[in-house]
Amino acid sequence: MVTKMPDVRYAHIDAESHLELVRQLDIRSTPTTLFLNAAGVEVGRAMGTPKRSQVIAAVEAIR
Repeated sequence: MVTKMPDVRYAHIDAESHLELVRQLDIRSTPTTLFLNAAGVEVGRAMGTPKRSQVIAAVEAIR
């Protein structure tokens, strides 16, 4: 999917290795997907594994 959206970046962060970041972002369950705009501001999140259609809709809403 990312290859079809060259302006979209994906990063996987291991929660156990980054507990301070987990606290700062108020992550309460894993997996959690955060959607950030171009300025790095959180504009949405999905707890659990989101469906592909949900991810595409969220990304399109940010653009």
